[in-house]
Amino acid sequence: MKHYSKNSTVVNGFTLIEVMLVIVLVGLMVSVVQFSASGDKAEETLELSSKRFAGVFNIAAEYGMLNNIELGLVIGKKGYQFLGYDGITWSDISDNELFSRYKLPEGVELILQLDDLPIEEPQLFDTEVFNELQAANKENDLDEDVAKDDDGNNIEKKILIPQIYILSGGEITPFSLRFQFVKNNYTEAKLYFKATGLYTTPITVEGPLFDDE
Repeated sequence: MKHYSKNSTVVNGFTLIEVMLVIVLVGLMVSVVQFSASGDKAEETLELSSKRFAGVFNIAAEYGMLNNIELGLVIGKKGYQFLGYDGITWSDISDNELFSRYKLPEGVELILQLDDLPIEEPQLFDTEVFNELQAANKENDLDEDVAKDDDGNNIEKKILIPQIYILSGGEITPFSLRFQFVKNNYTEAKLYFKATGLYTTPITVEGPLFDDE
């Protein structure tokens, strides 16, 4: 995977070092956000969870453009993770912990909806291979990244496939991501926040919102 240059290249009036410093500082702030999903803090928990996601996503988009690499986002029910594409496979972004697997506060879940008219994404890998991987991983489970046999024994590491692309040119897969509490576990189940991305960053966050039912 490519790495950014340490030279002080000027980017829109700021040096590359200054831009990366801002990314690191913002990353430190959002990475320390931890919450408790209980009582009157329910709305705050969803709000902070959704805003943390939006902040990290925006940083990831800047990171991809500065490093000229394609990124992907894997969404699970209980968390998310950013991956980098090296031209062959998707892999962890080892030089930035901010993009590593993030687990949501207890009781919070994600519902992903992709836009009906996505952007024309580049063919990052062979369609046949992609379909085979999707069939083997019908649902991304970030809490269970190791495949198991019928006896529960670990057999191989699951291959995570991003549902959302973040291209080095700044384009993203249109999507909306709903942050809500697991049904039947909380009385606030009808309450939710929604993060939306339309073709480019920044990601917007709406809420609090409520189901009509």
